[in-house]
Amino acid sequence: MEILELMRKRHSVREYLPTSIEQEKKDVLLNQIKRLNEEYHTHVQVYFDSDDVFKNVSATYGSFKGCRNLIALVGTDAERCGYVGELICLKAQELGLNTCFVGLTYNRSHVKNSVQTEKGESIQCSIALGYGVSQGKERKSKRYEDVVELKGEKPEHFDEVVEACLLAPTAVNQQKFKVTSNNGEIIIKKSGLGFYMDVDLGILNAHKDLVLGKVNL
Repeated sequence: MEILELMRKRHSVREYLPTSIEQEKKDVLLNQIKRLNEEYHTHVQVYFDSDDVFKNVSATYGSFKGCRNLIALVGTDAERCGYVGELICLKAQELGLNTCFVGLTYNRSHVKNSVQTEKGESIQCSIALGYGVSQGKERKSKRYEDVVELKGEKPEHFDEVVEACLLAPTAVNQQKFKVTSNNGEIIIKKSGLGFYMDVDLGILNAHKDLVLGKVNL
């Protein structure tokens, strides 16, 4: 599937079916996670078929139902974890699975006590994973002109990168970023203050690099 089309199809999903993920799909994700951990020096870990990862959690925003799979984005760098996490989300979407980035609304004490961490590492964010009750829905988005800072000639593939960034998930849908250019290089930068901004920046750069062919799933 063409990468922009895959990004268009992926939506955040918070309610899941009890269906277990097939072992073949688990293996694909585990192999991808192993490769990404080695390449980007992250320590991402995944929990399949666990009744504890969202147990006894209540929240007024972003609560989850029925989810039994969680990917813990562990590492020393939040931006790098966001980058790797979004590559995993899109691979999951390619496999017919659904995902949602999770900030606080999971059983943090259980997961924190379960993950393996090296010196300086922590859980930067997490991802809910599984078969959604639905495929989610398109969220409200900023406009092209809201996120673009363009001076001089427009670089090749600039508009595709902007579309990809507008399709990217950001914490509480804040979309606090700008797409800029510098001597023909397309650069994503944070704009303002918000939650999980470094994780967001990693997600956005993953979308940019996928569109530009600098990385693949």
